[in-house]
Amino acid sequence: MKSFFRFISLTLALVMLACAVPAATAENEVVYRTLYSGEVTTLNYLITASTNEFGLAANLIDTLVEYDQYGQIQPSLAESWEVSDDGLTYTFHLRDGATWVKADGTVYADVTAYDFVAAAKYILNAQNASSTADILYGVISGAKAYFDGTATPAEGEEPAPVMDWDTVGIKAPDARTLVYTLDKPTPYFLSMTTYVCFMPVNEQYLTEAGENFGLATGNDTILFNGAYVLGTFKPQEKTVLTKNQAYWDKDKVYIDVIDETYNKEAANVAPQYFLDGNIDGFAIDNALAADWLNDPEKADFVRPVRQYGQYSAWYSFDYSPAFEEEFEPENWKKAVANENFRKSIFHGLDRVKAMLNVDPVNAEELVYNTITPTNFATYKGTDYVNMGALADFSAVGTGTFNEELALSYKAKAVEELTAAGVTFPIKMKMMFNVSLSWWADECQTVEQQLEGLLGSDYIDIIVVSGASSGFLSNRRTGNYAFMKVNWGADYADPETYSDPFDVGNNSYRFTDAEVDIDLSEYKELLAAAKAITDDTEARYLAFAKAEAYLIEHAYMIPMGPWSGGYTVSKLDTFTSQYAPFGISQERYKGQKMLDKPMSTDEYYDAYDAWLEAREALANQ
Repeated sequence: MKSFFRFISLTLALVMLACAVPAATAENEVVYRTLYSGEVTTLNYLITASTNEFGLAANLIDTLVEYDQYGQIQPSLAESWEVSDDGLTYTFHLRDGATWVKADGTVYADVTAYDFVAAAKYILNAQNASSTADILYGVISGAKAYFDGTATPAEGEEPAPVMDWDTVGIKAPDARTLVYTLDKPTPYFLSMTTYVCFMPVNEQYLTEAGENFGLATGNDTILFNGAYVLGTFKPQEKTVLTKNQAYWDKDKVYIDVIDETYNKEAANVAPQYFLDGNIDGFAIDNALAADWLNDPEKADFVRPVRQYGQYSAWYSFDYSPAFEEEFEPENWKKAVANENFRKSIFHGLDRVKAMLNVDPVNAEELVYNTITPTNFATYKGTDYVNMGALADFSAVGTGTFNEELALSYKAKAVEELTAAGVTFPIKMKMMFNVSLSWWADECQTVEQQLEGLLGSDYIDIIVVSGASSGFLSNRRTGNYAFMKVNWGADYADPETYSDPFDVGNNSYRFTDAEVDIDLSEYKELLAAAKAITDDTEARYLAFAKAEAYLIEHAYMIPMGPWSGGYTVSKLDTFTSQYAPFGISQERYKGQKMLDKPMSTDEYYDAYDAWLEAREALANQ
């Protein structure tokens, strides 16, 4: 064991030799400075589903377990746990020494098992409108019935029975013991406990604060038990996270201060702020990244954005369209139900050319051929996407773009669709979010490329801009025919990437009653995969078979990560917690700073070392 960790240390040390000196202030405090433009609207981590707010909560509040830099689960507020033989009961034993503190560092109380019960009771009260309540009541025994009993019935409906808390499978037999009882065996449950809805809250403080709990008005509306406290919180001015000196694991917190300054023009002014030495990192857009990479004095500041595999993107067909008549929704509905039509688009889309708008340098490396990202889940060292029916799709050198196949499927589709009364060209309404600069360009690329190959007499792609506010409603209501969409993982199991295609999940309208496609075989495959809870290999192979079915029949077109591109940062990204789901990657705990940003070459060297170290751990 010692020799293995010495190998990791030496490898990473060699990679980072030129840039491993921490940045520090005159007082020897390590400070990371940045700008931000998106302000949080609440500090109440028990109700939010906002990425910005997750980022704060992840650093201020600890969870039962956490992940290390290689994606291995580690004890956090729970120092140990055990699972019953039937997989239904998880018993956590909390550590001594974890405390709740105020923003000034004053200790308020010990962290106890009762705090987790208090948080769950708050989240499962429908009157509190928690955005993550469904995750809790989706797995915990009795939680859904309890939640329904707290909800206000719709007009004309009878209220659900009011249930006693004793019927919910979340118990604290004593201050150091926490027990969760599940509805059914859930192999990935431990990974779920790193999510915000499994965070604790001090019940006395919650009661005293009342409606003021978590208000985004200052740093005195919540308590802290994580690696940092909210030293300063002045909305649209300054947010400062300072190291929690009472933290139980403070020796693993290497950055003392996270100094964030609000600037509504952050994206525009950040590059000059960095060059002037006023900040330590920023997100660089593609155009500027290309300029800097071609500038000998700036090229070494730029590296690729690390892909955690959390958000997977694909081009979605809407099978239950609800857009305007001018886009001929009934004509589209007939067309998209035809497999040969879908396959003509599937093989006709040049995904690499489209992805150049996300990353003009490294596009080919970003594209992958499955819904589930690489490096998301492994079994005995084998990546899930290389298992069973998915292996052929993931093999090196494979791809979906094939002009000959696309034109062959087009010919078949034209014959079949003409007989079905479909008119040509088939209108394809394609939406994009105006807040993402690359998306409009990608839509134009896709329009020109697909129409150029398949013919504007066959398809007519109509690109429509959508406002950033409420953009997701376009996907949820069927206001598109063909659009790039994404899904983020919630837990460590391939099932999470089947959720958009599951019965009852109308976020993607894939299984609506009005869909004119036969999904019975897919539903059977998915149900069979979900039923396997005691054999990880068999479970993964079953989910791989279900996922492969979607790809084989061109029900969607896999793309790759939702975002790519480059960044400029003095943070050593390979020391951060790693998990392709949840909020672990938002944590600064464990991260170290470099004396200068990592270059692209240094990034890939470090990435190779990280992969080697991670594989070695998996094979132990």
